[in-house]
Amino acid sequence: MSPRVRWVSGALAVVLALSAAWTWWHQRPPQHYLSSPPAEFAALFAPPPAADSAATRAELDELLAIQATRTSAQEAAAQYDRRTEVDRFYSALGLDPERAPSLPRLQGVAEDVEDEVRVYVRAAKDRYRRLRPYEIEPRLDPCIGNVAGDLSYPSGHAAYAWSMAYLLADMVPERRDALLARAAEYARQRMVCGVHFPSDLEAGRWAAGWLLEQMRRNPEFIADRDQAARELRTALGLPVDSQGSLPQPAAQGTGHSSVRRAPPRVALEPATTRPR
Repeated sequence: MSPRVRWVSGALAVVLALSAAWTWWHQRPPQHYLSSPPAEFAALFAPPPAADSAATRAELDELLAIQATRTSAQEAAAQYDRRTEVDRFYSALGLDPERAPSLPRLQGVAEDVEDEVRVYVRAAKDRYRRLRPYEIEPRLDPCIGNVAGDLSYPSGHAAYAWSMAYLLADMVPERRDALLARAAEYARQRMVCGVHFPSDLEAGRWAAGWLLEQMRRNPEFIADRDQAARELRTALGLPVDSQGSLPQPAAQGTGHSSVRRAPPRVALEPATTRPR
């Protein structure tokens, strides 16, 4: 075999190897922290209020009231909180998002949790197929785009917010209250922009609580979460003992007392009493 042929053969082998690696990376199975079928999870939800119901009318009127008073600053904040990235919760942890340390283990487990939650929430959306508020009430003017034709119940954004808050609160229980407040704020941005009903957000919160509780029973999740917690607590200057033990999460772990039950049809509350 001539040197040229050997060189071409070697180059081809490298290309084939890189191609195989790329294919494996992009087709690799996702991390599985959950085992129950998504359809069974979707069936746990009560249906959302009907489009022509008094309950939906009350929710639409609340969204119109928010729209009437929202400011450009609120719109900008809601648009920025469209990002589903764990660094949107860094400020609640006491980290400066602009100068945050590298946290690859935290980023990894957060992405794995997000990927799994999305699949289950999508199953519920597909089951109930609730229209977005502005598709029912033409006076609503969304302050974000690219949501037309998507479904409303439960809110995937709210599910993401609360799943990140519950995950991070497991790791840093010292910041639990700030994390839960941040999740409520992040989820409510969807109401500010007129793209979700209040009951969508409550269903998203319940979904996150239920799914995180299932993940906490999975040894792989526990191992990944605890490795990420050691990394995060070290970055925050918080104690991790010599054996690497971490503070134990609260028994409920979600702040949602009904997490073990199917969510009831959401009882609408006045805007002044709903968490902000």
